[in-house]
Amino acid sequence: MTTSRKPAPPKAAPRKPAPRKPAPPKAAPRKPAPRKAAPRKAAPPRAAPRKAAAKKPRERAADGHHAALILQGGAALGAYEAGVLQALLESGRRLEIVTGCSIGALMAAIVVGSRGDPVETLRDMWRRFSMPVNPFLPNVLARSVPLPGARNFYRPNPLWFALPALATHMYEGAPLEAALKEWVDFDKLNASPTEVIVTAVELKSGRLVEFSNHRGGLAAKHLVASASLPPVFPATSIDGGEYWDGGLIANTPLRPAINAIGKHNQRKRAALWELIVVDLFTPLAGPPRDLIDVLQRAFELVFFGKFQHDLKLFEWMNAELDLMIEVDRALPKDSPVRKHPAYVRLSRHRRVDKLTILRAADPQALGRPADFSRESIERRMRLGHEEAKAVLKA
Repeated sequence: MTTSRKPAPPKAAPRKPAPRKPAPPKAAPRKPAPRKAAPRKAAPPRAAPRKAAAKKPRERAADGHHAALILQGGAALGAYEAGVLQALLESGRRLEIVTGCSIGALMAAIVVGSRGDPVETLRDMWRRFSMPVNPFLPNVLARSVPLPGARNFYRPNPLWFALPALATHMYEGAPLEAALKEWVDFDKLNASPTEVIVTAVELKSGRLVEFSNHRGGLAAKHLVASASLPPVFPATSIDGGEYWDGGLIANTPLRPAINAIGKHNQRKRAALWELIVVDLFTPLAGPPRDLIDVLQRAFELVFFGKFQHDLKLFEWMNAELDLMIEVDRALPKDSPVRKHPAYVRLSRHRRVDKLTILRAADPQALGRPADFSRESIERRMRLGHEEAKAVLKA
């Protein structure tokens, strides 16, 4: 039986791809419109490289061990300070502040502004201050009154010889001023980062006045004023004022040093502040034996005895600053106490971390302030150098 097959449906014709539309022609590159020539401006300065995100200003880093030095007045005993200064310079101590009074004022200027080596300059100064023993005078005056014509600072006031009752001074101050100009380069001194402060008493008002190389500058007349001890030297005239030796009020210029430490520390914070004081006070072994002893002891107490009171003031001040630190930690930041004038004033001070007092181990070895004999001057300088070296090494 024959089976009839249905014919297979015809295969669909292959599908022609739809004709693609031609792509639109690419736009011609656009020509920039011609610019009008503008006057050419200078390129603005490049911005400085951007710093890290702004933070609260940080405190300046601590800057090591700083020292303030105080040089007393003391007439011939100042030779001991000259020896101490040699040891200090050899120790490499960084002196930020030097305050001086009377003979100490002269040495303060020399140690910072000397034209040559300060140690050699100090030696020359003391050679010219020293005098041979005068064989024509009693022993008590032989080491204190110079021979005429010697190469030193003692040019007598003629009126003192002619009419002593009418004379206001015994010696002229001009030779000392001339010598200071030989020893000290005042341009160097006034440009020094070390502050030098000398003190003198304004004769009419009785005020203790400070002269500083950082405030108004120092000249030879300021140093002479600080050393114008009556009735030995005349008052020194400065800008209409008359000045005497600063030791008449404060022979140890401690307060100027403490105030200067606070100001210096605001500009450049130090990790440690040391206060160095050269103390020339000599306790007596026994009571005075005669009128000359009485007069000399009265002079010594007026000039040197005040340091004991100054020292108590220093200790009180340091204790107050310790308390201030604790109060500052405990006070809220927005406390109105922080705006109190006394709080603000006290907060500007910096406590002293270390107090070094340099004094003779045997005060009797220093002798008397009026003894300017060469042997005594050289002995004091040698003693000051040896004893200060031992203390500063410790």
